[in-house]
Amino acid sequence: GAAGAVQVSMPEVVEAEIESTARIECGFSIPGNGSYSFIDWFYVSAGGLGGPVKLLRVAGGEVLEEETSYKGRLSVGEDMALAISKVTPQDARTFVCRVGAGSQGAGENRTELHVYKVPETPEIEASSAGIPAHSPSALKIAQCVSENSFPPANITWYKNGEQLQAEENKVKFLATLTRKSSGLYTVSSSLLAVVTRQDRSSLFHCAVHYWLRGQRLSKASRRVNVTVFYPTQHVELHIVPTAALVKEGDDVKLVCEADGNPAPVFSFYKKSPEDWQDVSSLADTSSGVLSLHGVNKSSSGLYRCQILDLDDMTQMEKEVELVVNYIEGVRVQMEPSSPLHEGDSVRLSCSAHSPVDLDFQWRDEKGRKVAEGNQLFLRNLTFETSSNFSCRAVARSVPGLERSKQVAVAVQGKPRIVAISSPLYVRQDEVVNLTCKAIAFPRPSVRWSINGTTHEYVENQHVASNLTVRVSHELLRAGAMCRVSNALGVSEKHIQLLDGKTSESKGVIIVAIIVCILLVAVLGSVIYFLHKKGKISCGRAGKQDITKPEARKDKNVVEVKSDKLAEEAGLLQGANGERGPAADQ
Repeated sequence: GAAGAVQVSMPEVVEAEIESTARIECGFSIPGNGSYSFIDWFYVSAGGLGGPVKLLRVAGGEVLEEETSYKGRLSVGEDMALAISKVTPQDARTFVCRVGAGSQGAGENRTELHVYKVPETPEIEASSAGIPAHSPSALKIAQCVSENSFPPANITWYKNGEQLQAEENKVKFLATLTRKSSGLYTVSSSLLAVVTRQDRSSLFHCAVHYWLRGQRLSKASRRVNVTVFYPTQHVELHIVPTAALVKEGDDVKLVCEADGNPAPVFSFYKKSPEDWQDVSSLADTSSGVLSLHGVNKSSSGLYRCQILDLDDMTQMEKEVELVVNYIEGVRVQMEPSSPLHEGDSVRLSCSAHSPVDLDFQWRDEKGRKVAEGNQLFLRNLTFETSSNFSCRAVARSVPGLERSKQVAVAVQGKPRIVAISSPLYVRQDEVVNLTCKAIAFPRPSVRWSINGTTHEYVENQHVASNLTVRVSHELLRAGAMCRVSNALGVSEKHIQLLDGKTSESKGVIIVAIIVCILLVAVLGSVIYFLHKKGKISCGRAGKQDITKPEARKDKNVVEVKSDKLAEEAGLLQGANGERGPAADQ
């Protein structure tokens, strides 16, 4: 207004989120600090069509609200600011505040109300069908949708984090905009593009962009991958486990890999002397894996994987050589090969055939390693040397590949009795066990000179015979004979049986003699001890009256030996040569 007129100040723009309360301030000044007579609020429709529409008037401290669509949603604060509750998209208008001051005239100003709704996070859905690479035209990759935005949001597309731009015949965007009854918008965009083989690992996503308080903000969708179809360019065929480590008995897989998508159809063949033999029946033709279980020498050979790409009907193939490592023909030669006898020497030689280098070990029948190398020398053989030896051929370059061959080293000879229960103390009519143990090869037989119950036990070259028999007078007198024989000779030994009673008498006598010796030794020790203590003396000064009560113990000793009083009297003579009566002694 002109100088001196009523001045009204209002913000140029006010922003409010839908469903919130918008507050539009109206400040004014009146010359001479006068007061207002009325304040009117209007709104102007978009484009100014129909002129301003009055909302309410403030006058005399009262608010007079007009009949409009805003009725019930308007209020005026003490500072005369207009508050609009439950903002809707239709509230995006220009609002006018006019202040009248009687003779001072009137003044007005206006504010543009911007309403907004933050869009929801966009949802992306990748194309469910595979997309052929290098198609002549752009095909649909994915679709992106964001709902409930106001004003309408914008959608952009990204591949591997880089924004995509429209490119003729290569990249296109198809956008749609839908307004709901609530006045909010749903925005949708479809991405169409030409893909390449490298896009099999590409990640696509979209983002929705909107303005808020002068700033451009965005929300991004999740990232998706699309299925890309492309023909096979390379084929690889390899062996699992590593070809160099395959051995007899292993389970082997020949894995054929093609870089086309979808995977081609796989076929497998093995080279035979005449032609290629189809072995696809052993394979999973969809995954390209040929499984061979328990391979052997005959499994070795040249294998071929052939693929058929159904996309362009092209064929490709790859070959690989399978070598199954093996050990065969393990053989042990013994020199001399003639029968061995005690004292002889023998040499064992081991040989085997394998496509890899072999090491040889020798072990005894208990599994203990006795030598290395392909030869084993055994000298000065005995029956005890007889054993089973094994030659083990080991391929160190192929873990787990080994074979062994066993050979028996048998030392022959006539029997030798090594243990017999003789002499044996028995009682007549007692049941006893007689034992005879021998060693020999060939296996000997054991015979007894008397009848009884026999039990035989055989271990390697040892044979033991137990004879259970009742002791008779004749057996006690003559004893028993053990006779061991084989084709190379006979050995026999006599078992002497002794009467157990005689043995007991002799034993009692021996015990009695030992006891007497011990008693004499103890008595001598006591006398020697007393002599050292001065209890017994050979001089007059040491003479004691043995009739005194204190000498009762010595008196008893004298009485025990009363048949030798005369001799003892001489021993008790004083130092001056006098002899006392016997009673004094």
